[in-house]
Amino acid sequence: MSDKQFMRETLVEGAHAFKAGKMDRRTFLALCGATGFVSASVLAGDAQAAADHVVMWNWGGQSEECHGSAIGEAFTAATGKGLKFDTSGPLEGKIKEMVDSGNVTADVADADLFNAVSLGPTGHLEAIDYSVVSKEKTLPGYALEHGVSIILYGYAFVYDTEAYGDNPPENWADFFDTEKFPGMRSLYKWANGSLEAALLADGVAGDALYPLDMGRALSKIKSIKDNSLYWGSGSAAHSMVVNGEVSMGMIWQNRGRNIENDTDGRYKLVNNQALAMPGAYIVPKGNPAGRDAVMKFIATAQEVDAQLKLLDCLGMTPSNPAAFNKIPEGQQDYAITSAKNIEKIVYNDPDWWGKNGGDAVNAFLEAIS
Repeated sequence: MSDKQFMRETLVEGAHAFKAGKMDRRTFLALCGATGFVSASVLAGDAQAAADHVVMWNWGGQSEECHGSAIGEAFTAATGKGLKFDTSGPLEGKIKEMVDSGNVTADVADADLFNAVSLGPTGHLEAIDYSVVSKEKTLPGYALEHGVSIILYGYAFVYDTEAYGDNPPENWADFFDTEKFPGMRSLYKWANGSLEAALLADGVAGDALYPLDMGRALSKIKSIKDNSLYWGSGSAAHSMVVNGEVSMGMIWQNRGRNIENDTDGRYKLVNNQALAMPGAYIVPKGNPAGRDAVMKFIATAQEVDAQLKLLDCLGMTPSNPAAFNKIPEGQQDYAITSAKNIEKIVYNDPDWWGKNGGDAVNAFLEAIS
Protein backbone atom coordinates (compact mmCIF):
# COMPACT_ATOMS: atom_id res chain seq x y z
CA MET A 1 0.00 0.00 0.00
CA SER A 2 1.40 3.44 -0.91
CA ASP A 3 1.86 6.15 1.70
CA LYS A 4 -0.70 8.29 -0.14
CA GLN A 5 -3.31 5.53 -0.13
CA PHE A 6 -2.64 4.83 3.54
CA MET A 7 -3.12 8.49 4.46
CA ARG A 8 -6.33 8.71 2.47
CA GLU A 9 -7.80 5.62 4.15
CA THR A 10 -6.76 7.03 7.51
CA LEU A 11 -8.53 10.29 6.68
CA VAL A 12 -11.70 8.48 5.59
CA GLU A 13 -11.75 6.45 8.79
CA GLY A 14 -11.27 9.66 10.73
CA ALA A 15 -14.19 11.29 8.90
CA HIS A 16 -16.48 8.39 9.81
CA ALA A 17 -15.35 8.63 13.44
CA PHE A 18 -15.98 12.40 13.45
CA LYS A 19 -19.45 12.02 11.94
CA ALA A 20 -20.28 9.35 14.51
CA GLY A 21 -19.23 11.60 17.39
CA LYS A 22 -16.23 9.41 18.28
CA MET A 23 -13.62 12.05 17.38
CA ASP A 24 -13.74 15.73 18.30
CA ARG A 25 -13.54 18.43 15.63
CA ARG A 26 -10.07 19.67 16.62
CA THR A 27 -8.57 16.18 16.37
CA PHE A 28 -10.23 15.57 13.02
CA LEU A 29 -9.03 18.85 11.52
CA ALA A 30 -5.52 18.10 12.78
CA LEU A 31 -5.73 14.77 10.98
CA CYS A 32 -6.86 16.55 7.82
CA GLY A 33 -3.88 18.88 8.03
CA ALA A 34 -1.47 16.04 8.56
CA THR A 35 -2.67 14.13 5.52
CA GLY A 36 -2.71 17.21 3.28
CA PHE A 37 -5.58 16.09 1.07
CA VAL A 38 -7.67 18.70 -0.76
CA SER A 39 -10.77 16.58 -0.07
CA ALA A 40 -10.23 16.99 3.65
CA SER A 41 -12.22 20.22 3.75
CA VAL A 42 -15.08 18.50 1.91
CA LEU A 43 -15.10 15.63 4.33
CA ALA A 44 -14.96 17.99 7.28
CA GLY A 45 -17.83 20.03 5.89
CA ASP A 46 -19.88 16.87 5.35
CA ALA A 47 -19.22 15.79 8.90
CA GLN A 48 -20.18 19.19 10.26
CA ALA A 49 -23.39 19.16 8.19
CA ALA A 50 -24.26 15.75 9.63
CA ALA A 51 -24.14 17.24 13.10
CA ASP A 52 -26.83 19.77 12.14
CA HIS A 53 -29.63 17.27 11.63
CA VAL A 54 -30.85 13.76 12.31
CA VAL A 55 -31.73 11.44 9.42
CA MET A 56 -34.71 9.16 9.95
CA TRP A 57 -34.83 6.03 7.82
CA ASN A 58 -38.42 5.03 7.13
CA TRP A 59 -40.81 4.00 4.35
CA GLY A 60 -41.83 7.42 3.09
CA GLY A 61 -45.32 8.46 2.01
CA GLN A 62 -47.45 10.03 4.71
CA SER A 63 -45.05 8.75 7.35
CA GLU A 64 -42.49 11.37 6.35
CA GLU A 65 -44.95 14.23 6.72
CA CYS A 66 -46.35 12.92 10.01
CA HIS A 67 -43.01 12.29 11.70
CA GLY A 68 -41.87 15.73 10.61
CA SER A 69 -44.82 17.52 12.17
CA ALA A 70 -45.29 15.29 15.22
CA ILE A 71 -41.65 14.88 16.27
CA GLY A 72 -39.34 16.86 14.00
CA GLU A 73 -40.72 20.29 14.84
CA ALA A 74 -40.47 19.72 18.60
CA PHE A 75 -36.98 18.25 18.24
CA THR A 76 -35.79 21.24 16.23
CA ALA A 77 -37.30 23.67 18.70
CA ALA A 78 -35.54 21.94 21.59
CA THR A 79 -32.14 21.32 20.01
CA GLY A 80 -31.81 23.52 16.92
CA LYS A 81 -31.17 20.41 14.83
CA GLY A 82 -33.28 19.55 11.79
CA LEU A 83 -34.89 16.28 10.70
CA LYS A 84 -34.29 14.75 7.28
CA PHE A 85 -35.51 11.47 5.78
CA ASP A 86 -34.23 8.47 3.91
CA THR A 87 -37.39 6.82 2.60
CA SER A 88 -35.82 3.71 1.04
CA GLY A 89 -37.01 1.46 3.87
CA PRO A 90 -34.79 0.09 6.70
CA LEU A 91 -34.80 -3.61 5.90
CA GLU A 92 -32.49 -5.70 8.08
CA GLY A 93 -30.26 -6.56 5.15
CA LYS A 94 -29.88 -2.89 4.25
CA ILE A 95 -28.98 -1.99 7.83
CA LYS A 96 -26.32 -4.70 7.91
CA GLU A 97 -24.92 -3.61 4.56
CA MET A 98 -24.77 0.03 5.62
CA VAL A 99 -22.96 -0.66 8.86
CA ASP A 100 -20.64 -3.31 7.43
CA SER A 101 -19.58 -0.98 4.64
CA GLY A 102 -18.74 1.80 7.10
CA ASN A 103 -20.88 4.19 5.07
CA VAL A 104 -23.60 4.91 7.62
CA THR A 105 -25.94 7.62 6.36
CA ALA A 106 -28.95 7.26 8.69
CA ASP A 107 -29.26 8.05 12.37
CA VAL A 108 -32.45 6.30 13.41
CA ALA A 109 -34.48 3.58 11.71
CA ASP A 110 -38.26 3.39 12.06
CA ALA A 111 -38.38 -0.39 12.37
CA ASP A 112 -39.80 -3.26 14.42
CA LEU A 113 -38.65 -4.08 17.92
CA PHE A 114 -37.71 -7.60 16.85
CA ASN A 115 -35.06 -5.99 14.59
CA ALA A 116 -33.35 -4.81 17.78
CA VAL A 117 -33.19 -8.41 18.99
CA SER A 118 -31.69 -9.76 15.78
CA LEU A 119 -29.33 -6.88 14.89
CA GLY A 120 -28.15 -5.76 18.32
CA PRO A 121 -26.05 -8.82 19.24
CA THR A 122 -24.35 -8.80 15.82
CA GLY A 123 -22.91 -5.34 16.45
CA HIS A 124 -25.02 -3.47 13.91
CA LEU A 125 -26.83 -1.19 16.38
CA GLU A 126 -25.99 1.37 19.02
CA ALA A 127 -27.28 0.66 22.51
CA ILE A 128 -30.12 2.90 23.68
CA ASP A 129 -29.02 5.41 26.30
CA TYR A 130 -31.61 5.05 29.04
CA SER A 131 -30.21 8.01 30.92
CA VAL A 132 -31.82 10.09 28.13
CA VAL A 133 -34.54 7.79 26.81
CA SER A 134 -37.10 6.63 29.39
CA LYS A 135 -38.02 2.99 29.97
CA GLU A 136 -41.13 4.25 31.75
CA LYS A 137 -42.46 5.90 28.58
CA THR A 138 -43.19 2.65 26.79
CA LEU A 139 -44.91 -0.61 27.69
CA PRO A 140 -43.18 -3.13 29.98
CA GLY A 141 -40.89 -5.40 27.98
CA TYR A 142 -40.68 -3.02 25.04
CA ALA A 143 -37.57 -1.08 26.15
CA LEU A 144 -34.70 -3.30 25.01
CA GLU A 145 -30.94 -2.82 24.95
CA HIS A 146 -30.81 -1.89 21.26
CA GLY A 147 -34.29 -0.56 20.58
CA VAL A 148 -37.34 1.00 22.19
CA SER A 149 -40.97 0.92 21.11
CA ILE A 150 -42.33 4.34 20.16
CA ILE A 151 -45.66 3.36 18.63
CA LEU A 152 -47.84 0.28 18.34
CA TYR A 153 -49.54 -0.95 15.22
CA GLY A 154 -51.86 -3.92 15.13
CA TYR A 155 -52.97 -6.80 12.96
CA ALA A 156 -56.75 -6.74 13.03
CA PHE A 157 -59.39 -7.61 10.43
CA VAL A 158 -62.31 -6.11 8.59
CA TYR A 159 -65.42 -7.91 7.38
CA ASP A 160 -68.16 -7.36 4.80
CA THR A 161 -71.32 -6.33 6.64
CA GLU A 162 -73.46 -7.20 3.59
CA ALA A 163 -72.13 -10.75 3.51
CA TYR A 164 -72.71 -11.54 7.19
CA GLY A 165 -75.71 -9.40 8.15
CA ASP A 166 -76.84 -9.74 11.74
CA ASN A 167 -74.31 -12.47 12.60
CA PRO A 168 -70.93 -10.76 12.15
CA PRO A 169 -67.54 -12.35 12.92
CA GLU A 170 -66.13 -11.29 16.28
CA ASN A 171 -62.69 -12.90 16.61
CA TRP A 172 -59.99 -14.91 14.82
CA ALA A 173 -61.90 -18.17 15.35
CA ASP A 174 -64.70 -16.68 13.24
CA PHE A 175 -62.17 -15.42 10.69
CA PHE A 176 -60.89 -18.98 10.17
CA ASP A 177 -64.39 -20.56 10.15
CA THR A 178 -65.18 -20.77 6.43
CA GLU A 179 -68.29 -22.88 6.99
CA LYS A 180 -70.05 -20.46 9.29
CA PHE A 181 -68.61 -17.45 7.48
CA PRO A 182 -68.02 -18.39 3.83
CA GLY A 183 -65.94 -16.24 1.52
CA MET A 184 -62.36 -15.35 0.68
CA ARG A 185 -59.89 -14.15 3.33
CA SER A 186 -56.63 -12.24 3.16
CA LEU A 187 -53.57 -12.74 5.38
CA TYR A 188 -50.17 -11.12 5.70
CA LYS A 189 -47.79 -13.22 3.64
CA TRP A 190 -44.69 -12.54 5.75
CA ALA A 191 -46.11 -14.61 8.62
CA ASN A 192 -46.00 -12.03 11.40
CA GLY A 193 -49.52 -11.72 12.76
CA SER A 194 -50.89 -14.51 10.58
CA LEU A 195 -49.29 -17.21 12.75
CA GLU A 196 -50.60 -15.67 15.97
CA ALA A 197 -54.07 -15.24 14.48
CA ALA A 198 -54.12 -18.90 13.47
CA LEU A 199 -53.20 -20.04 16.98
CA LEU A 200 -55.78 -17.77 18.58
CA ALA A 201 -58.35 -19.22 16.18
CA ASP A 202 -57.29 -22.71 17.24
CA GLY A 203 -57.94 -21.96 20.89
CA VAL A 204 -54.57 -20.86 22.24
CA ALA A 205 -54.88 -18.13 24.88
CA GLY A 206 -53.40 -14.74 24.06
CA ASP A 207 -50.99 -14.85 27.00
CA ALA A 208 -49.80 -18.37 26.06
CA LEU A 209 -48.90 -17.84 22.40
CA TYR A 210 -45.12 -17.88 22.76
CA PRO A 211 -43.10 -19.77 21.87
CA LEU A 212 -45.30 -20.19 18.80
CA ASP A 213 -46.35 -23.76 18.04
CA MET A 214 -45.39 -23.64 14.36
CA GLY A 215 -46.88 -27.00 13.44
CA ARG A 216 -50.24 -26.12 14.94
CA ALA A 217 -50.23 -22.65 13.40
CA LEU A 218 -49.35 -23.86 9.91
CA SER A 219 -51.98 -26.58 10.07
CA LYS A 220 -54.61 -23.95 10.81
CA ILE A 221 -53.29 -21.71 8.02
CA LYS A 222 -53.52 -24.59 5.54
CA SER A 223 -57.11 -25.30 6.61
CA ILE A 224 -58.27 -22.10 4.84
CA LYS A 225 -55.64 -22.09 2.10
CA ASP A 226 -58.24 -22.54 -0.66
CA ASN A 227 -60.08 -19.49 0.65
CA SER A 228 -57.08 -17.23 1.18
CA LEU A 229 -55.21 -14.47 -0.61
CA TYR A 230 -51.94 -13.06 0.71
CA TRP A 231 -50.67 -9.49 0.80
CA GLY A 232 -47.25 -8.02 1.36
CA SER A 233 -48.00 -4.31 1.72
CA GLY A 234 -50.62 -2.18 3.41
CA SER A 235 -51.80 -0.83 0.07
CA ALA A 236 -52.34 -4.36 -1.24
CA ALA A 237 -54.31 -5.31 1.88
CA HIS A 238 -56.41 -2.19 1.44
CA SER A 239 -57.08 -2.88 -2.25
CA MET A 240 -58.16 -6.48 -1.66
CA VAL A 241 -60.89 -5.20 0.63
CA VAL A 242 -62.14 -2.10 -1.17
CA ASN A 243 -62.14 -3.96 -4.51
CA GLY A 244 -64.32 -6.71 -3.03
CA GLU A 245 -61.79 -9.51 -3.48
CA VAL A 246 -62.27 -10.75 0.09
CA SER A 247 -65.12 -10.98 2.57
CA MET A 248 -62.72 -10.73 5.50
CA GLY A 249 -59.28 -9.20 5.39
CA MET A 250 -56.42 -9.00 7.84
CA ILE A 251 -55.11 -5.44 7.82
CA TRP A 252 -52.82 -3.16 9.71
CA GLN A 253 -55.22 -1.63 12.20
CA ASN A 254 -54.32 1.95 11.36
CA ARG A 255 -55.97 1.44 7.95
CA GLY A 256 -59.31 0.49 9.51
CA ARG A 257 -60.85 3.96 9.44
CA ASN A 258 -59.81 4.55 5.82
CA ILE A 259 -61.29 1.23 4.73
CA GLU A 260 -64.54 1.96 6.50
CA ASN A 261 -64.67 5.37 4.83
CA ASP A 262 -63.63 4.11 1.39
CA THR A 263 -66.35 1.44 1.43
CA ASP A 264 -69.03 3.74 2.90
CA GLY A 265 -69.18 1.58 5.99
CA ARG A 266 -69.71 -1.70 4.15
CA TYR A 267 -66.53 -3.13 5.73
CA LYS A 268 -66.16 -2.84 9.50
CA LEU A 269 -63.04 -3.09 11.65
CA VAL A 270 -62.76 -5.74 14.40
CA ASN A 271 -60.09 -4.99 17.01
CA ASN A 272 -61.00 -7.87 19.32
CA GLN A 273 -57.78 -9.94 19.65
CA ALA A 274 -55.86 -7.39 17.59
CA LEU A 275 -52.18 -8.28 17.64
CA ALA A 276 -50.23 -5.35 19.07
CA MET A 277 -46.89 -4.95 17.29
CA PRO A 278 -44.19 -2.72 18.83
CA GLY A 279 -42.87 -0.35 16.21
CA ALA A 280 -39.46 0.80 17.42
CA TYR A 281 -36.58 3.15 16.86
CA ILE A 282 -33.19 1.53 16.39
CA VAL A 283 -29.88 3.29 15.73
CA PRO A 284 -27.38 2.01 13.13
CA LYS A 285 -23.90 1.63 14.58
CA GLY A 286 -21.82 4.73 13.90
CA ASN A 287 -24.76 7.02 13.07
CA PRO A 288 -23.47 10.27 11.54
CA ALA A 289 -25.25 12.75 13.84
CA GLY A 290 -23.72 11.12 16.89
CA ARG A 291 -25.14 9.37 19.93
CA ASP A 292 -26.32 12.40 21.92
CA ALA A 293 -28.40 13.88 19.12
CA VAL A 294 -30.21 10.70 18.19
CA MET A 295 -31.01 9.83 21.80
CA LYS A 296 -32.55 13.27 22.28
CA PHE A 297 -34.61 12.68 19.14
CA ILE A 298 -35.89 9.35 20.48
CA ALA A 299 -36.70 10.97 23.82
CA THR A 300 -38.70 13.65 22.00
CA ALA A 301 -40.68 10.95 20.20
CA GLN A 302 -41.64 9.39 23.53
CA GLU A 303 -43.48 12.48 24.71
CA VAL A 304 -47.27 12.28 24.97
CA ASP A 305 -47.88 15.22 22.65
CA ALA A 306 -45.69 13.75 19.91
CA GLN A 307 -47.35 10.34 20.16
CA LEU A 308 -50.87 11.78 20.05
CA LYS A 309 -49.92 13.78 16.96
CA LEU A 310 -48.62 10.62 15.28
CA LEU A 311 -51.90 8.91 16.11
CA ASP A 312 -53.90 11.75 14.62
CA CYS A 313 -51.78 11.98 11.47
CA LEU A 314 -50.77 8.36 10.84
CA GLY A 315 -53.11 6.22 12.94
CA MET A 316 -50.25 4.64 14.88
CA THR A 317 -51.12 4.03 18.52
CA PRO A 318 -49.05 5.52 21.38
CA SER A 319 -46.82 3.16 23.32
CA ASN A 320 -46.37 5.63 26.19
CA PRO A 321 -48.92 4.56 28.84
CA ALA A 322 -49.34 8.20 29.88
CA ALA A 323 -50.97 8.86 26.50
CA PHE A 324 -53.53 6.06 26.62
CA ASN A 325 -56.20 7.94 28.57
CA LYS A 326 -55.69 11.01 26.38
CA ILE A 327 -56.63 9.30 23.13
CA PRO A 328 -59.51 11.37 21.66
CA GLU A 329 -62.99 9.90 21.50
CA GLY A 330 -62.94 9.91 17.72
CA GLN A 331 -59.85 7.67 17.73
CA GLN A 332 -61.04 5.22 20.39
CA ASP A 333 -62.35 2.62 17.95
CA TYR A 334 -59.15 2.59 15.91
CA ALA A 335 -56.34 2.89 18.47
CA ILE A 336 -55.44 -0.49 19.92
CA THR A 337 -54.37 0.94 23.29
CA SER A 338 -57.52 3.03 23.73
CA ALA A 339 -59.88 2.39 26.63
CA LYS A 340 -62.21 0.56 24.21
CA ASN A 341 -59.56 -1.86 22.96
CA ILE A 342 -56.69 -2.27 25.38
CA GLU A 343 -58.29 -5.10 27.35
CA LYS A 344 -58.98 -7.05 24.14
CA ILE A 345 -55.57 -6.99 22.44
CA VAL A 346 -52.73 -9.53 22.36
CA TYR A 347 -49.09 -8.44 22.63
CA ASN A 348 -46.38 -9.52 20.21
CA ASP A 349 -43.17 -11.02 21.62
CA PRO A 350 -40.25 -9.28 19.83
CA ASP A 351 -37.70 -11.58 21.45
CA TRP A 352 -39.27 -14.69 19.87
CA TRP A 353 -39.55 -13.03 16.45
CA GLY A 354 -36.03 -11.62 16.60
CA LYS A 355 -34.59 -15.07 17.22
CA ASN A 356 -36.96 -17.18 15.11
CA GLY A 357 -38.42 -14.85 12.48
CA GLY A 358 -36.38 -16.05 9.51
CA ASP A 359 -37.27 -19.71 10.01
CA ALA A 360 -40.90 -18.83 10.73
CA VAL A 361 -41.28 -16.82 7.51
CA ASN A 362 -39.69 -19.57 5.41
CA ALA A 363 -41.96 -22.23 6.91
CA PHE A 364 -45.01 -20.03 6.36
CA LEU A 365 -44.12 -19.33 2.73
CA GLU A 366 -43.65 -23.02 2.10
CA ALA A 367 -47.04 -23.77 3.68
CA ILE A 368 -48.95 -21.30 1.51
CA SER A 369 -47.12 -21.97 -1.75
